[in-house]
Amino acid sequence: MKHAVTVAPGKIAAFICSEGWGIWQPVGTCRMGQDRLRLDPELMVHGIQGLRVADASVMPLITSGNTNAPTIMIGEKAAEMVKRSWR
Repeated sequence: MKHAVTVAPGKIAAFICSEGWGIWQPVGTCRMGQDRLRLDPELMVHGIQGLRVADASVMPLITSGNTNAPTIMIGEKAAEMVKRSWR
């Protein structure tokens, strides 16, 4: 027969804080948008010539689903922008 183990709530919270980690993908760290723009519409970083950002960090808000497909779309669009800029 198994017996329940009693653990103080503070110890549970401390364990979660020290050992837990998120399973979500960070987005918005280099977001596009109207406030404090870091990127132009071509995904170019302001103030750094020739640098583009083409990952989930450009999303202003996280999607309600998995970020994989939108991130692939961002990469595809960025590839088209790069090709267009070299013509």
